[in-house]
Amino acid sequence: MRLLKRISLITFPILLSACASLQEPSVNPPENATPALRLDASGEQIFRCVHDMKGWFWRFETPNAYLFNPATGQAVAKHGYRFSFVHNDGSKIASSRITSIKPGDGKNLADALFQVTSPANHGTFVGIRYIQRLNAKGGIPQVKCTPAREGKLNRVPFEAEFVFWR
Repeated sequence: MRLLKRISLITFPILLSACASLQEPSVNPPENATPALRLDASGEQIFRCVHDMKGWFWRFETPNAYLFNPATGQAVAKHGYRFSFVHNDGSKIASSRITSIKPGDGKNLADALFQVTSPANHGTFVGIRYIQRLNAKGGIPQVKCTPAREGKLNRVPFEAEFVFWR
């Protein structure tokens, strides 16, 4: 019994400090990143109805959206396959999601942080390292994936803000 008390006295503070160091996931880029560009997106998230051992579900396929300069309303980039972004000036980047925060309502895409995996070699997207998706509206399927929908695409409208960080 004494040994158990000693172990408890030693491990309890360690457990508390470990819990204190756990943080909520963040969609903020590292502190050394600086914002370079903010664009508004309007488009769709594309899903395919599939079945596996767990059942029927909508598997995410790709985003398909245009990005607009919020000051002019002009389309300046395209967001597509493999979380790529292609600017009108020809610069291209691809990214992968590194974190997201679940919105909880089942209708809107989560805020998310993406890291650039294929950097641009010229143009507006040169030096972009991170991309935030914020304040999304829509983008989550609202109909059930069923055997009758097997293989069918579901194009779910969405809007969001994208912030590009160097």
